[in-house]
Amino acid sequence: MTQSRFRRLLADPGHALRVGLAIGKGHFYKIYWPLRGRRFQAGRNFRAFGTLVVRGPGRVIFGDDVRVIQRTTPFTHSPDAVITIGNRVDLVGVRFGCNERISIGDRSQVSECRIMDTDFHSIAINRRDPDAPVRTAAVTIGENVWIAPEAAVLPGTTIGDNSVIAFGAICSGAVPANVVMVGNPARVAGKVPGATAP
Repeated sequence: MTQSRFRRLLADPGHALRVGLAIGKGHFYKIYWPLRGRRFQAGRNFRAFGTLVVRGPGRVIFGDDVRVIQRTTPFTHSPDAVITIGNRVDLVGVRFGCNERISIGDRSQVSECRIMDTDFHSIAINRRDPDAPVRTAAVTIGENVWIAPEAAVLPGTTIGDNSVIAFGAICSGAVPANVVMVGNPARVAGKVPGATAP
C-alpha cells in the first residue's frame, strides 16, 4: 500500500469500508448470478456499491474495474443477446433491454438512463399480431462516453468516443465522436471541451 493510500485510509476509514464492502458484493454477484443460471461474468476488481439484477437468457460480460452504483438492470431477451461492458466503466442505475447486442467502451460513465436495442413491440398497424415486425438493431457506445440521467439510447444507435449525451437526450442513429448531444431528438450542441478536431 502506498503512503498516499495509507494516509487516505487513516483520514477516511468509512470510505475504505465502503470500498471493501463493494468489492465483497462484486465477488458475491460473480458467484451468485451464474449459480442462478444467469450467463454473467465480470473481470478483476468488480465493485457493486448498488444492486445488480441480471435477468434473461443472454450473456452479460463486464470488463475489469467496473463499478455498479444504484440499481442497475442488464436484462436480455434472447439466448443470442450479449451485453458487453468495457474496462473502468461506471454504471449508475442503468436499465438495459437487449435482444441482440449492446456494447459500451472503456472508461464510459453511464447514469440512470435507458439503453435498448429493440422496440419490444411492433409499431406497425397490425401491432397486436404476434407476427408483426419488431425493430431490433445493435447499440454501440464508444470509449469515454458520458450518458447523463433520463437519456435514452434507441435501437441502432452508435455513439462515438468521448461524446456526451446530455440530460434527457433521446439518441437514435449515428452520433459523432467528441460532441455534446442535447434534446429530443438529440442534436449536436457543440464540441466536447478539450477534444481534438477529427
